[in-house]
Amino acid sequence: MSQLINTYESLLLSNLSAVQSVESGLRNITWLLPGRFEDAELASEGLYALLNLVAGYHDSLLSRHISPIHTLPPHPFSPSSNSSTSTSTTSNPSDPSVPSIPRLTPLLPRPTDHTRYTRYWTSKSTIYRRASRALATLGYVQLLIEMVVKRRAGERARWRTVVWIEGLKTVFKLLILRVTKRPVLSPSVPQREYDPSSLPISILQPTSTASTKSSSPSTSTQPTSETWNSTGQVAVLPLMPTGAPLRSHLYSMIGAMDEEHLQHPLTLLPPLQNVGEWSAELIQCSLGLIHVLLLIRASKHPTPSTVHNQASLPSLSRYISPFIIPLSLALLARRLRTPPRDDLLLAEHYTRQDKQLAWRTLLSGPIWIGWTRPKVLGIAKVLEKVPLIGLLGQFVEGYLPLVDDYHYYTST
Repeated sequence: MSQLINTYESLLLSNLSAVQSVESGLRNITWLLPGRFEDAELASEGLYALLNLVAGYHDSLLSRHISPIHTLPPHPFSPSSNSSTSTSTTSNPSDPSVPSIPRLTPLLPRPTDHTRYTRYWTSKSTIYRRASRALATLGYVQLLIEMVVKRRAGERARWRTVVWIEGLKTVFKLLILRVTKRPVLSPSVPQREYDPSSLPISILQPTSTASTKSSSPSTSTQPTSETWNSTGQVAVLPLMPTGAPLRSHLYSMIGAMDEEHLQHPLTLLPPLQNVGEWSAELIQCSLGLIHVLLLIRASKHPTPSTVHNQASLPSLSRYISPFIIPLSLALLARRLRTPPRDDLLLAEHYTRQDKQLAWRTLLSGPIWIGWTRPKVLGIAKVLEKVPLIGLLGQFVEGYLPLVDDYHYYTST
């Protein structure tokens, strides 16, 4: 089994461009499938969930093979005698007639605050790493699970499954909150910040270079462009061209220093200080579970208009209490939290929460049934009358039944 995994990893690292093209193409197809044929939405969501799981594994694989030192610019003080041997990202090794242009910028973009913070906790805490990965995995497959259970076991089984999913997500969020004592970011795992197909093959195999370096540490006394990082891996850094202005190098180093010289990741997100902040975060962690429990409670008290199919989501969306209570709790949590001052990561986190709140408010409950849906449907009908643009109207109209019937289509 391990040999098969190693073979797959070698194949992936050798064909990153092709793999990235296949991922992008399949991901675009998932947007076009719903409404095209029977069970198209199930096939689309299954493919989407599989792509996300595979992409997550690819990200973890790349993070093990790519050294963080590649976020730094080339070394500015390399001897001019070695500049002729410098590696270039714009040269074509198969065609010697193409001139080589030395690289002046880092191979990788500098990691964002979100990446630095989540990467720190993922490497430090086993509980955080497992809880965050489980939370991300549930987010990938929750809609697919809801679709399958609803089709095979009915509405009641669907809502029982959704309760279990929301319960697990709440537990994982509370575990992360207990470990970090800080707001639970979403997503809670590091995200891909670069295009893998644009990476040179030479930087994807640092372990082999490191083993060669360690086997003969004193074979040459000439300075090279290889720099050892804190993990014991060697990274090949292309040299600066002769006569390159130093300021072009220093400008690139702003915010791209080594991790040990940057602001500590724990200072990027302030800890929860008072009862109000803790209460706001506890409400946010359990908001999804509260919403589902209120929907199930409403299904047990049908009204005359919903007595025949009281457990379906379109029927439950007509009730006021499962909609207004979670909205009130979310607004209360927003009121209790302390406004961010100079904490950019916290400000981004709160902005994301506010956008999700607005999204859920417009696409669920009585507002969706009585206001948003008629507006979207009217716009789609108008677009269908326009040549060519009518395809966009049909595309939008094909998604309306999915928003009507599935809880996780608009809930994260």
